Amino acid sequence: MNNIKKLWIQLSMRRKKQFWLLFILMIIASFSEIVSVGTIVPFLATLTAPEPLFQSSYMQPFIRYLQLTEPTQLIFPLTILFITAAIIASVIRLALLYGMTRFSYAVGADLSIDIYRRTLYQDYTTHIARNSSEVINSIITKTNTVINGVITPILYLMSAVLMSLGIMSILLTINTKVALVAFISVGVCYLSVILYTHRQLRRNSKCIAQNSDMMVKSLQEGLGGIRIVLIDGNQEFFCNLYRKADLPLRRASGNNIFIGASPKFIMEAIGMILIASIAYVMSIQGTGIISIVPMLGALALGAQRLLPVMQQAYAAFSRIKGSRESFIDVLGLLNQKLPQKNKKI
Repeated sequence: MNNIKKLWIQLSMRRKKQFWLLFILMIIASFSEIVSVGTIVPFLATLTAPEPLFQSSYMQPFIRYLQLTEPTQLIFPLTILFITAAIIASVIRLALLYGMTRFSYAVGADLSIDIYRRTLYQDYTTHIARNSSEVINSIITKTNTVINGVITPILYLMSAVLMSLGIMSILLTINTKVALVAFISVGVCYLSVILYTHRQLRRNSKCIAQNSDMMVKSLQEGLGGIRIVLIDGNQEFFCNLYRKADLPLRRASGNNIFIGASPKFIMEAIGMILIASIAYVMSIQGTGIISIVPMLGALALGAQRLLPVMQQAYAAFSRIKGSRESFIDVLGLLNQKLPQKNKKI
């Protein structure tokens, strides 16, 4: 959390304003999900049994406005309402995705430029005391890691949390007990995965940060001194040096991708089991299949929206943990002091 605060301090006022605009769009997207999932109940209810819905006091203003006289006349306007809500929710989420992507890479460019600027203004003794390959790696590779492994995942995590809250609020309204059972079951599963994998993610993070420096160093020394390499015949030495850094880095990166993506398949199975179990329990309670279809449809749609969002949140968390060491290295270079006359106002 302290590292995130340090990153926030480094952002310009323009980027901070853009962030708050994105946050407002996240809230709007959350409300659009509430409407989208909420409209499924009256839509399915009017398809299965329109009479009770037609007589409902909540629907009377809507019925009078459209001048409807028969229960079956509700089908068309509610179908249009459901389709419209789904389209609006999709458009808002697409706009949010576009905004988050543009913002992440804009911030990444700001960080990379600022690191390079601060590095150039350091005194000569600082330059000769540090390894230039580590600085070059931080400016290019590790900044990209921060974009894809920290900034973008943070935005995805925030969006996922807000959307999860929105979807859960409407599911709790439809059926509190069922929604709580589903949410707690899925939440416990993801929490177990987080506790099981966080140490591995930290080890992978250190491996990626260290070996990316070694890769750039071997490239810089091998290609930068190619004349000496050709004269001495040291090609295999530099190939081995590169291989020793490259293989562990690729393996750690692959492990992080697997850890981030694997819970999805388990949670999909758990979601199907929960919906099937809920449907069975409700069917044997004697309430009638017609009466439970709207609620089951809403729960199924809610699960279809909620599970990917929770997977997105977990994947974002795992990417942040897996990029921690590279993030710390980038922050270290951002904290380089500038001469007073060269500081930005």
